[in-house]
Order: sequence, then C-alpha cells, then structure tokens
Amino acid sequence: MTHPVAQTFKDCAELIVADKNRKGNWLYFDKDDYIIFTGDIHGHLQNLTRIINHADLGKDPRRKLILHEIIHADTSSEEGIDRSVEALLRAARLKISHPQQVFFLIANHDIAQITGNEILKRDVGVCKMFNQSLDAIFGPAANEVREAILNMLRNQPLAARCPNGAFMAHSVPDPDKLDTIDWDIFNRPYKQEDFHRNGTVYSWTWGHVHDEEQLERISKQLDVKLFFLGHKLIQTG
Repeated sequence: MTHPVAQTFKDCAELIVADKNRKGNWLYFDKDDYIIFTGDIHGHLQNLTRIINHADLGKDPRRKLILHEIIHADTSSEEGIDRSVEALLRAARLKISHPQQVFFLIANHDIAQITGNEILKRDVGVCKMFNQSLDAIFGPAANEVREAILNMLRNQPLAARCPNGAFMAHSVPDPDKLDTIDWDIFNRPYKQEDFHRNGTVYSWTWGHVHDEEQLERISKQLDVKLFFLGHKLIQTG
C-alpha cells in the first residue's frame, strides 16, 4: 500500500505534467491572470504560510501562485533535522486543491537533490541532511517518499511567461554558458544529462551573474521584456 505522503507527491507530479498552462517546459499565462511569483522558500513554513495567505487563491480563479526552491532549509530544526519536506508537502497539497492556480518551477537545489551533487551550507551537505531527515521522519517508508519527491522535482517546468513579455524562472545561465546550452530545452523532454554540471537545466538554474549583454541576448532569443528571477541572495530579505 502506498504511503499517503508518497501518494500526495505522486498526485502532485501528475498534475505538474498535465498542467493546462504547460507546453514543453514553459508555463504560459493569460493577460488577465494575476500572478504571485515567489522567491526561494527553503523550508520556511511560516513564510510559505504568509505567501499562501497573501495569494488568497479562493478569492479569484485568475490568481496564480508560482513556487520554487522549496526544499533544503537554511537552518535545521531543534531536533537537528531538515524539515523542509513539510513545506514541500504543504505546497503539493495546495497544488492538488488548486490545480489550475498553483505552479512550480525547477531550481538548483532540486537539481542537487535529483543528482546527488551536494551543496554545502555551513559545512553541512544539504542533500545528505534532507535524506537523513526523510529517514528520521518516515522510517521504513522513507525510500518510497524520497522517490516520489524526486519524481515530482524532475517533472517541474523550467520557466513561465506572460503575453506582455514577462519571464519568470529560478535563474538564467551565466554569460559564459550561453554558447553551450541547448536553447531547445523549453520544447523537448529533459534528459538525464541536462541535470548534471554543465547540462542545460543545470545552467538555467545555477546562474549567479546578470549583465546587460547576457540579458539582452536571452531577451532576443526568447522574446523577453522583463525578467523575474529568484536565486540571488538579498541581504535584506
């Protein structure tokens, strides 16, 4: 029998793949949609709750909430484990209850968890901490839950766009990656190599550098007028 948490992530993954707004690895929105695009969540359940309350999805079906970078808490809980799975579970349940209003985009910490390519924060491997936390929380069902999470993460689209030229993604490739990426990534299924270092999805989610020439080139290639990105550290929050 499938663990109920694993089933929730499986159901969410199916909705992500079948999104009516999705074409390839794009999400397309209408000019009348009211879009709330978040920054990185990183397991902060209180911030996620504030975002959900602000979105007030029941008020108007045109309200759309785009979430990304939910896993890997910046600080562990008092028990010494990463409880960001709770934020991911809440987001998955929200998608199930509002399938046409809640959307996800793939991010670099998702890529790390999918590939096992570790990220260190304060000398702690966040992928290892996340896996250990799943073991502690779910016990014998941990592997089933973990596989369902990974399936959900790897099925997320790469970017969203609006008719006015607004573009939303976790990040964009650094300038030195623009000649090596596959620009057709938005129109074809992901390949496993896309997720690994120097792969196209990796490059789209790990970029830190933003300069005028780079953004102008992406703008012309993808017909973008305005970029909305996460990933960048903002000291003031």
